[in-house]
Amino acid sequence: MNDSAGARPEDGAPGAVGPPTSVLTQIRLAAGFLTIFPLVDGQASAPEEVSASLGWFPLVGFAIGSALAAEDYLLGFVCGSAIRAAIVVMTLAIITGAVHLDGLADTADALGAGRDRKRALEILRDSRIGTFGACALFFVLALKVLAIAGSGGKLRYAALWLAPGIARWAMVALAHRLDYLRPDGAGTTLLAHDGRRNLMLASSIAIAGALPLAGYHSIRVLITVIAITVGIGAFYRKWLGGLTGDLIGAAGEIVETAALLAMST
Repeated sequence: MNDSAGARPEDGAPGAVGPPTSVLTQIRLAAGFLTIFPLVDGQASAPEEVSASLGWFPLVGFAIGSALAAEDYLLGFVCGSAIRAAIVVMTLAIITGAVHLDGLADTADALGAGRDRKRALEILRDSRIGTFGACALFFVLALKVLAIAGSGGKLRYAALWLAPGIARWAMVALAHRLDYLRPDGAGTTLLAHDGRRNLMLASSIAIAGALPLAGYHSIRVLITVIAITVGIGAFYRKWLGGLTGDLIGAAGEIVETAALLAMST
Protein backbone atom coordinates (compact mmCIF):
# COMPACT_ATOMS: atom_id res chain seq x y z
CA MET A 1 0.00 0.00 0.00
CA ASN A 2 1.50 3.30 -1.04
CA ASP A 3 0.19 6.87 -0.98
CA SER A 4 1.96 7.91 -4.15
CA ALA A 5 1.87 4.77 -6.25
CA GLY A 6 -1.38 5.02 -8.15
CA ALA A 7 -3.67 3.53 -5.54
CA ARG A 8 -6.09 1.74 -7.76
CA PRO A 9 -9.43 1.45 -5.96
CA GLU A 10 -9.33 4.76 -4.15
CA ASP A 11 -11.74 6.15 -6.72
CA GLY A 12 -14.27 5.14 -4.10
CA ALA A 13 -13.68 8.40 -2.25
CA PRO A 14 -15.97 9.65 0.50
CA GLY A 15 -19.32 10.54 -0.94
CA ALA A 16 -19.06 8.19 -3.92
CA VAL A 17 -22.14 6.18 -4.72
CA GLY A 18 -21.68 2.49 -5.36
CA PRO A 19 -23.56 -0.81 -5.28
CA PRO A 20 -24.45 -2.55 -2.01
CA THR A 21 -21.48 -4.01 -0.22
CA SER A 22 -20.72 -7.62 -1.20
CA VAL A 23 -17.98 -9.99 -0.23
CA LEU A 24 -16.95 -10.50 -3.85
CA THR A 25 -16.63 -6.76 -4.41
CA GLN A 26 -14.58 -6.38 -1.25
CA ILE A 27 -12.19 -9.15 -2.32
CA ARG A 28 -11.85 -7.64 -5.77
CA LEU A 29 -11.05 -4.26 -4.25
CA ALA A 30 -8.45 -5.85 -1.95
CA ALA A 31 -6.85 -7.55 -4.93
CA GLY A 32 -6.91 -4.25 -6.78
CA PHE A 33 -4.98 -2.59 -3.96
CA LEU A 34 -2.43 -5.37 -3.60
CA THR A 35 -1.82 -6.60 -7.16
CA ILE A 36 -1.48 -5.31 -10.70
CA PHE A 37 -4.41 -7.38 -11.93
CA PRO A 38 -7.33 -5.30 -13.29
CA LEU A 39 -10.02 -6.85 -11.09
CA VAL A 40 -11.72 -3.53 -10.34
CA ASP A 41 -13.84 -1.82 -12.98
CA GLY A 42 -13.65 1.89 -13.67
CA GLN A 43 -16.71 2.76 -11.60
CA ALA A 44 -16.32 4.39 -8.22
CA SER A 45 -16.88 2.09 -5.25
CA ALA A 46 -18.79 3.00 -2.13
CA PRO A 47 -16.57 4.05 0.79
CA GLU A 48 -17.94 1.17 2.88
CA GLU A 49 -16.81 -1.33 0.26
CA VAL A 50 -13.35 0.18 0.01
CA SER A 51 -12.92 0.17 3.77
CA ALA A 52 -14.30 -3.36 4.17
CA SER A 53 -11.83 -4.66 1.59
CA LEU A 54 -8.98 -4.17 4.07
CA GLY A 55 -10.06 -7.21 6.07
CA TRP A 56 -9.52 -9.42 3.01
CA PHE A 57 -5.88 -8.46 2.54
CA PRO A 58 -4.51 -11.73 4.02
CA LEU A 59 -6.70 -13.75 1.64
CA VAL A 60 -5.13 -11.97 -1.32
CA GLY A 61 -1.74 -12.57 0.29
CA PHE A 62 -2.33 -16.31 0.53
CA ALA A 63 -3.50 -16.33 -3.10
CA ILE A 64 -0.22 -14.66 -4.07
CA GLY A 65 1.65 -17.17 -1.93
CA SER A 66 -0.03 -20.13 -3.61
CA ALA A 67 0.93 -18.75 -7.03
CA LEU A 68 4.54 -18.34 -5.91
CA ALA A 69 4.68 -21.86 -4.49
CA ALA A 70 3.29 -23.28 -7.74
CA GLU A 71 5.81 -21.28 -9.77
CA ASP A 72 8.68 -22.47 -7.59
CA TYR A 73 7.57 -26.09 -7.98
CA LEU A 74 7.42 -25.84 -11.77
CA LEU A 75 10.75 -24.04 -11.96
CA GLY A 76 12.26 -26.91 -9.99
CA PHE A 77 12.21 -28.99 -13.18
CA VAL A 78 14.53 -26.59 -15.00
CA CYS A 79 16.33 -24.35 -12.46
CA GLY A 80 18.50 -24.66 -9.41
CA SER A 81 17.41 -23.52 -5.96
CA ALA A 82 19.02 -20.06 -6.01
CA ILE A 83 17.80 -19.17 -9.50
CA ARG A 84 14.28 -20.27 -8.59
CA ALA A 85 14.39 -18.14 -5.48
CA ALA A 86 15.48 -15.06 -7.43
CA ILE A 87 12.76 -15.56 -10.04
CA VAL A 88 10.10 -16.04 -7.38
CA VAL A 89 11.12 -12.83 -5.61
CA MET A 90 11.06 -11.00 -8.94
CA THR A 91 7.59 -12.41 -9.63
CA LEU A 92 6.38 -11.23 -6.24
CA ALA A 93 7.58 -7.70 -7.01
CA ILE A 94 5.87 -7.76 -10.40
CA ILE A 95 2.55 -9.15 -9.12
CA THR A 96 2.35 -6.51 -6.40
CA GLY A 97 3.47 -3.68 -8.67
CA ALA A 98 6.40 -3.19 -6.26
CA VAL A 99 4.27 -0.65 -4.35
CA HIS A 100 5.30 -2.01 -0.96
CA LEU A 101 8.94 -1.97 -1.98
CA ASP A 102 8.48 1.67 -2.95
CA GLY A 103 6.96 2.31 0.47
CA LEU A 104 9.94 0.60 2.11
CA ALA A 105 12.37 2.79 0.19
CA ASP A 106 10.49 5.99 1.06
CA THR A 107 10.30 4.97 4.72
CA ALA A 108 14.04 4.24 4.86
CA ASP A 109 14.78 7.63 3.32
CA ALA A 110 12.41 9.33 5.79
CA LEU A 111 14.29 7.72 8.65
CA GLY A 112 17.28 9.73 7.52
CA ALA A 113 15.43 12.84 8.70
CA GLY A 114 15.75 11.63 12.28
CA ARG A 115 13.35 13.35 14.67
CA ASP A 116 12.35 16.04 12.17
CA ARG A 117 8.73 14.92 11.76
CA LYS A 118 7.83 17.54 9.16
CA ARG A 119 10.81 16.66 6.99
CA ALA A 120 10.11 12.93 7.32
CA LEU A 121 6.53 13.40 6.11
CA GLU A 122 7.79 15.45 3.17
CA ILE A 123 10.19 12.68 2.20
CA LEU A 124 7.40 10.12 2.41
CA ARG A 125 5.54 12.12 -0.22
CA ASP A 126 8.59 12.27 -2.49
CA SER A 127 8.66 9.50 -5.11
CA ARG A 128 12.43 9.70 -5.56
CA ILE A 129 14.63 7.05 -3.95
CA GLY A 130 17.64 8.12 -1.93
CA THR A 131 20.66 6.27 -0.56
CA PHE A 132 18.88 4.82 2.48
CA GLY A 133 15.99 3.68 0.30
CA ALA A 134 18.28 1.96 -2.19
CA CYS A 135 20.12 0.15 0.60
CA ALA A 136 16.83 -0.98 2.16
CA LEU A 137 15.64 -2.38 -1.16
CA PHE A 138 18.89 -4.23 -1.74
CA PHE A 139 18.98 -5.88 1.66
CA VAL A 140 15.30 -6.84 1.74
CA LEU A 141 15.40 -8.38 -1.73
CA ALA A 142 18.69 -10.15 -0.98
CA LEU A 143 17.39 -11.53 2.31
CA LYS A 144 14.24 -12.82 0.61
CA VAL A 145 16.26 -14.63 -2.05
CA LEU A 146 18.65 -16.10 0.51
CA ALA A 147 15.82 -17.18 2.82
CA ILE A 148 13.94 -18.97 0.04
CA ALA A 149 17.11 -20.50 -1.43
CA GLY A 150 18.13 -21.71 2.02
CA SER A 151 14.97 -23.76 2.52
CA GLY A 152 13.83 -26.82 0.64
CA GLY A 153 11.09 -29.35 0.18
CA LYS A 154 7.73 -28.83 1.81
CA LEU A 155 9.13 -26.17 4.13
CA ARG A 156 10.03 -24.02 1.14
CA TYR A 157 6.52 -24.18 -0.29
CA ALA A 158 5.07 -23.54 3.16
CA ALA A 159 7.19 -20.39 3.50
CA LEU A 160 6.09 -19.09 0.10
CA TRP A 161 2.46 -19.71 1.03
CA LEU A 162 2.59 -18.29 4.54
CA ALA A 163 4.78 -15.19 4.26
CA PRO A 164 2.64 -13.08 1.88
CA GLY A 165 -0.56 -13.83 3.76
CA ILE A 166 0.78 -13.18 7.24
CA ALA A 167 2.54 -10.00 6.08
CA ARG A 168 -0.76 -8.59 4.87
CA TRP A 169 -2.33 -9.46 8.20
CA ALA A 170 0.35 -7.28 9.80
CA MET A 171 -0.67 -4.40 7.54
CA VAL A 172 -4.26 -4.68 8.74
CA ALA A 173 -3.17 -4.93 12.37
CA LEU A 174 -1.11 -1.74 12.09
CA ALA A 175 -3.96 0.09 10.38
CA HIS A 176 -6.23 -0.86 13.28
CA ARG A 177 -3.87 0.42 15.95
CA LEU A 178 -2.63 3.69 14.45
CA ASP A 179 -4.14 6.86 13.03
CA TYR A 180 -3.74 7.70 9.37
CA LEU A 181 -1.67 10.86 8.95
CA ARG A 182 -2.88 12.04 5.54
CA PRO A 183 -6.04 14.06 4.84
CA ASP A 184 -6.11 12.38 1.43
CA GLY A 185 -4.43 9.50 -0.35
CA ALA A 186 -4.95 5.77 -0.78
CA GLY A 187 -5.53 5.11 2.90
CA THR A 188 -8.06 7.85 3.62
CA THR A 189 -11.08 5.83 2.57
CA LEU A 190 -9.51 2.42 3.11
CA LEU A 191 -8.91 3.08 6.82
CA ALA A 192 -11.95 5.23 7.46
CA HIS A 193 -14.43 2.70 8.84
CA ASP A 194 -14.76 -0.43 10.97
CA GLY A 195 -11.18 -1.26 11.93
CA ARG A 196 -12.17 -3.88 14.50
CA ARG A 197 -14.23 -5.83 11.96
CA ASN A 198 -11.33 -5.75 9.51
CA LEU A 199 -8.83 -6.93 12.12
CA MET A 200 -11.09 -9.80 13.23
CA LEU A 201 -11.66 -10.89 9.63
CA ALA A 202 -7.99 -10.61 8.74
CA SER A 203 -6.96 -12.52 11.87
CA SER A 204 -9.45 -15.30 11.12
CA ILE A 205 -8.08 -15.65 7.59
CA ALA A 206 -4.48 -15.62 8.82
CA ILE A 207 -5.18 -18.32 11.41
CA ALA A 208 -7.03 -20.45 8.85
CA GLY A 209 -4.15 -20.05 6.41
CA ALA A 210 -1.55 -21.01 9.00
CA LEU A 211 -3.40 -24.00 10.51
CA PRO A 212 -2.54 -26.47 7.72
CA LEU A 213 1.12 -25.72 8.43
CA ALA A 214 0.84 -26.21 12.20
CA GLY A 215 4.26 -27.10 13.50
CA TYR A 216 7.41 -25.67 15.03
CA HIS A 217 8.33 -23.41 12.11
CA SER A 218 4.89 -21.96 11.53
CA ILE A 219 4.41 -21.26 15.26
CA ARG A 220 7.78 -19.53 15.32
CA VAL A 221 6.75 -17.44 12.30
CA LEU A 222 3.52 -16.35 13.96
CA ILE A 223 5.29 -15.36 17.17
CA THR A 224 7.95 -13.51 15.20
CA VAL A 225 5.40 -11.68 13.06
CA ILE A 226 3.29 -10.59 16.04
CA ALA A 227 6.35 -9.33 17.90
CA ILE A 228 7.65 -7.40 14.88
CA THR A 229 4.22 -5.92 14.15
CA VAL A 230 3.86 -4.69 17.73
CA GLY A 231 7.39 -3.28 17.62
CA ILE A 232 6.83 -1.48 14.32
CA GLY A 233 3.56 -0.04 15.58
CA ALA A 234 5.23 1.29 18.73
CA PHE A 235 8.04 2.81 16.67
CA TYR A 236 5.67 4.49 14.22
CA ARG A 237 3.65 5.94 17.09
CA LYS A 238 6.74 7.39 18.75
CA TRP A 239 8.35 8.56 15.50
CA LEU A 240 5.46 10.19 13.62
CA GLY A 241 2.40 9.59 15.75
CA GLY A 242 0.62 7.48 13.15
CA LEU A 243 1.11 5.96 9.73
CA THR A 244 0.83 6.53 6.00
CA GLY A 245 0.45 4.15 3.08
CA ASP A 246 4.22 4.06 2.65
CA LEU A 247 4.69 3.06 6.28
CA ILE A 248 2.12 0.28 5.96
CA GLY A 249 3.83 -1.01 2.82
CA ALA A 250 7.23 -0.89 4.50
CA ALA A 251 5.91 -2.87 7.46
CA GLY A 252 4.50 -5.47 5.07
CA GLU A 253 7.89 -5.89 3.40
CA ILE A 254 9.70 -6.19 6.73
CA VAL A 255 7.25 -8.75 8.10
CA GLU A 256 7.25 -10.75 4.86
CA THR A 257 11.05 -10.92 4.91
CA ALA A 258 11.11 -11.89 8.58
CA ALA A 259 8.57 -14.66 7.97
CA LEU A 260 10.65 -16.11 5.14
CA LEU A 261 13.78 -15.98 7.31
CA ALA A 262 11.98 -17.64 10.24
CA MET A 263 10.85 -20.48 8.00
CA SER A 264 14.32 -21.02 6.56
CA THR A 265 16.18 -21.69 9.80
